[in-house]
Amino acid sequence: MIKQLVLGSLLGAIVLFLAGAIAWMFIPWPGEPLRSFTNEDAMVAAIKANAPRSGVYILPNPERKDLTSEQQQKIMENSARGPFMFASVRLEPMGSIAKYFIIGFLTSLVLVLLATFLLLQTCGLSYKGRVLFVTVVGVIIFAGGHLDEWNWWSFSNAYIAMQLGAIVIGWFLASLVMALVVRGRPVPGSI
Repeated sequence: MIKQLVLGSLLGAIVLFLAGAIAWMFIPWPGEPLRSFTNEDAMVAAIKANAPRSGVYILPNPERKDLTSEQQQKIMENSARGPFMFASVRLEPMGSIAKYFIIGFLTSLVLVLLATFLLLQTCGLSYKGRVLFVTVVGVIIFAGGHLDEWNWWSFSNAYIAMQLGAIVIGWFLASLVMALVVRGRPVPGSI
């Protein structure tokens, strides 16, 4: 079981990481999932002038503690009219991309380790059944991690479709390798 856990996790993480890298760097996803502002220099200046530190920002923000009830009402009215923005702002430079690749791989490794552990708890699944089991884990990760973004924060359909494709295809490809080495528990009474 330990050999299956280690080998399945390592191979699955490598495939999942590579599939994600290919999905983000090389696949031309349809529908413009990541859009550009018409004047990026003006947006950079506005962000630097109005975002005091890195973090997640929402516009308009009805959750500010310093607002009067009249100001909160005005924000709610503005929310109904738009525009609305949910943005992650990093004021500092990105720095070396190697750090992000390392963290990305380690994240994939932890996720695949958990999926491999779950797969090891199954009993009597065929190769196709094991592939389906791990692929469904990917669907759950997508749904739990991204459908709220679409619902609450207005992430575009194109962005959500890109995430669905990148995540589920990655997990499907990882499952093909994982299911080869991770067989689960033996069927009770079999030798």
